[in-house]
Amino acid sequence: MSTNTARRGEYAKTARRRQQIVDAASVVFAKVGFLNASLGEIASLAGMSVAGLNHHFPTKTSLLEAVFEQRDAEAETFFEGNSGVALLQGLIDVAERDQANPSVTRFFAMMSAESTTEDHPANAYFKRRYAAILSHVEGAFRDAQAEGELRSGIEPIEAARAYVALSDGLQVQGLYQPGAFSLPQITRKLLESFLVHPLSP
Repeated sequence: MSTNTARRGEYAKTARRRQQIVDAASVVFAKVGFLNASLGEIASLAGMSVAGLNHHFPTKTSLLEAVFEQRDAEAETFFEGNSGVALLQGLIDVAERDQANPSVTRFFAMMSAESTTEDHPANAYFKRRYAAILSHVEGAFRDAQAEGELRSGIEPIEAARAYVALSDGLQVQGLYQPGAFSLPQITRKLLESFLVHPLSP
């Protein structure tokens, strides 16, 4: 086996192990929050020792950052290359993803509530996250306005905040009442209430 092939094999193995740790951390953080989570529990769920976990992530904060980086990369796929009505249409896909994966919803619900204090390691992240989401969605409504697709009297920033409030609120309700309603359907109705024409089916 060549040196390059061996290195590729090691890189792939390392990537798999890091992914296992990130997945385990997501489960534990969603269950008990960041502050109450222990590296021992995360390591056990990932099938390794704490020393092995620390080889990849030296601190619990660095592991939390890795979890967020993965979630952000997944979320960007719904926004990348889209604007205006097309981006708003993508929000329905986001709603479908969120309803299909309650563990991710539970993770963000737990972490966003816990992170409201200024000294929490994730406080700055959630400030950036909400600012980015609002910026994306407000921009989409502004583009729709420029295209003549936004109803008269609708303020893009207010519409964006209404979307974020509805999305977050319904996700939490869905954790208490699984299957009681369709998040994509309600999201579509809200978005269409701001627009001149309905979104694509």
